[in-house]
Amino acid sequence: MRNSIFICLVLLTVSVYGQDASFSRFTLKPAIGVLPWGLPVKGLTSLSVEYRLKGNWVLGSHTMAASVVAKNTYNVETNYSWQFSQKFGIGYTMTGPKKFIRLTLLAMGGVRQVAFKETLNYPGLEKVTTQSSTTMPDAGLLVDWSLGRKRHTFNTRVYLPFYPLEGYPLSTFQQISIEMGLGIRLKK
Repeated sequence: MRNSIFICLVLLTVSVYGQDASFSRFTLKPAIGVLPWGLPVKGLTSLSVEYRLKGNWVLGSHTMAASVVAKNTYNVETNYSWQFSQKFGIGYTMTGPKKFIRLTLLAMGGVRQVAFKETLNYPGLEKVTTQSSTTMPDAGLLVDWSLGRKRHTFNTRVYLPFYPLEGYPLSTFQQISIEMGLGIRLKK
C-alpha cells in the first residue's frame, strides 16, 4: 500500500513538472496547535498546502492529526483518543498595503476520522469502558493570517467547522482548532 502511494506521488510530481508548472505557486505551511475546548484537550500537527491561482484566488489542502494531551482527567482514564482529517477547498487572499500581512479565507470540505477508548475508574463503582470510531464529513472555514514578505512567513490558523448542522454552533464548538507555524514558498 505504501509503495502504491509513493509511486502515485512520484508520477504526479513528474506529470506536474513535465507540464512546466511553476512550483513557486505552492506554499507549504506546517503547524502545531490544539483543540482546546474538548475534554481531554488534544494537541495537533497539521500541514496546509496552498496553490495560488490567478489574482488572489487560492486552492488549498489541510491535513490534521490530533491526539490527547492528558491521559487521566476526572477519574477517566483515556486509553487512546485521536482525530485525523483531510480537507480540500478554495478561497481568497487579501493583503495589506505593503504585502507584509495576508489574510486567507478558505472554504473547506473533506473527511474526519475520530476514535477513542476511555475507562471510568471511580472509587466505589465498577470500571466502565467505552470506545468509538467514526468517519464523518468535515466542512468549514479555514482562516489563515500570514506575516512576512519573502519565501518564509509566520502563520496562525483557526479552523471553524460547520458540520454537524444539528445543534449548530454548539455541536461544532469542540472541533475549533488553533494552529501556529511557518509558511515556506517553494522555488521553481
